[in-house]
Amino acid sequence: MVKVIEVKDLWFKYGREYVLKGISFRFYNRILVIIGPNGSGKTTLLKCIGGLLKPTRGKIIVDGKDYWSISESERLVLRRSIIYVHEKPYLFRGSVLQNIEYPLKIRGVSSSERSKRIRFAAKLLEIEYLLNKKSSELSAGEARLVALARALAAEPKYLLLDEPLANLDQSRVSLVLKVLKEVSTRTRLIIASHRQQVLSLAEEVFVLEDGKLGKLSNDYCLV
Repeated sequence: MVKVIEVKDLWFKYGREYVLKGISFRFYNRILVIIGPNGSGKTTLLKCIGGLLKPTRGKIIVDGKDYWSISESERLVLRRSIIYVHEKPYLFRGSVLQNIEYPLKIRGVSSSERSKRIRFAAKLLEIEYLLNKKSSELSAGEARLVALARALAAEPKYLLLDEPLANLDQSRVSLVLKVLKEVSTRTRLIIASHRQQVLSLAEEVFVLEDGKLGKLSNDYCLV
């Protein structure tokens, strides 16, 4: 089956204020980048796509299934094919290794396979030296890399990344861009950002402003 996400006439509001207004698109490429200023609705859109927020109206269709019309058990299976990494990653208490391992445990991945995936993801992001460190001792940049490694180790069909370059120095920005390009051969990526560097990854780019989605114009200004 071709991996595809469809968003159809999506609206979402907090209280009385709509932050997403009639958004529609079909995503079937490897990397989609959604750009826009802070507060434009990018995070809300990713959370709707990931099933973390229920749209006020409209549809999210993943691999041909209407997310909010299927049974709860079907939705759980579909939900586990999508991972959302927040701009401010949440890490559990315990070691970095335990953090990366957690989603693999709840997915029933065997111990030997868990070990293999953890080592692979840590090596990919050059954080092997952090595996035995407590999550509470990490810098903001290190925490971001750990959250990304945790997501990659789970091997989702779809990976939704909210400002993945935040809190990273230039060398780590380059590393993350390289890794995302590599993993896009097996995982579809939707990246929300206001950073110029992410455009180097994009096969398709949308601009989100004032809750509305449009194509990138030549005169659009990014940071």
